[in-house]
Amino acid sequence: MPSHTEIPVVFRHAWLLFTAVMCANAAIWWRRAQPRIAENPALEPGYRRMVKAWLIYGNVPWLVMGAGILSGAVPSTLHYFNPRNGPFVVAFYLSVVVLWILTFRWLCFKRGAEMLLEHPGLFNFPVSRPWAVKAYFLLCLAGGVIGLSIMIFANIQVP
Repeated sequence: MPSHTEIPVVFRHAWLLFTAVMCANAAIWWRRAQPRIAENPALEPGYRRMVKAWLIYGNVPWLVMGAGILSGAVPSTLHYFNPRNGPFVVAFYLSVVVLWILTFRWLCFKRGAEMLLEHPGLFNFPVSRPWAVKAYFLLCLAGGVIGLSIMIFANIQVP
């Protein structure tokens, strides 16, 4: 395994970039919401709640990744392609799966799909029915599960 000094900085700290992108998305969503909030101030708490949830929950996997790298337990973000690379990598995968479960629960059983449609602009769905939002999420989730399965069973080795 290469030493930490041999691994390019971008691979050691890509988790910071991922966190910054999540924060930038939240800022963009908040900006997109402003005209709609101006039209209907009653929507503000919903927009605020969803943007906060995105910032908090969406960054959990990246913070777990960063903890593994900063602690020295995982040399780089590339090592997260193989769940056999230690407990921090397993914790990263578990955090992603837990977020999938929580998102599924919110969308399907806690009126999340309806909330997204009632608060346009965060996600620009090409649909206008809650069942279609749920179906879209399930399709995306299937892609994530396939990707996760490939990483688990392919045993990807990092150079």
